[in-house]
Amino acid sequence: MRTLKIVVAVLLVVAGLAGCSLFGHGEPTKEEQLQKVLDDNAQFTVFLRDDATEAQRKDVEAALRALPGVTEVSFENHDDAYRRMTELFSADPTFVAGVEPEALPESFKVKETDVAAIRKIRDEGTVSKLPGVLKPVFTCLDVEECKRMYSPRPSGSPA
Repeated sequence: MRTLKIVVAVLLVVAGLAGCSLFGHGEPTKEEQLQKVLDDNAQFTVFLRDDATEAQRKDVEAALRALPGVTEVSFENHDDAYRRMTELFSADPTFVAGVEPEALPESFKVKETDVAAIRKIRDEGTVSKLPGVLKPVFTCLDVEECKRMYSPRPSGSPA
């Protein structure tokens, strides 16, 4: 009888563990929450070369809109970029005063359904090869990548 009780107890524990994995484990972890934020804000930026022609700009925009998972493509010209920079650096007007709008590259902001779509685009590398593109900029796409990109780096020994 004692053996039967042990077997039943083990079966209940196994069933309970299986149930937990099937129905989730309650509150999401911090890493799961961060990953959701990354997915909900999945986007990347494509900076254009200074000498990009109007035709190249239109071709880049069409190519970006044709990418899988794209939900929105918006263009930012020199003046828009300058306006955004003045807002971001409003606490340092002397820095902003030394920058002309033409010094800031035009760009496209591309919103995606999730970071998996961006990862595929980044890994294929086709966006950077489009005529007129200076550089696509991809932020981190998962929590571990963000930790590697934004964690403080150990510096050399103190002097």
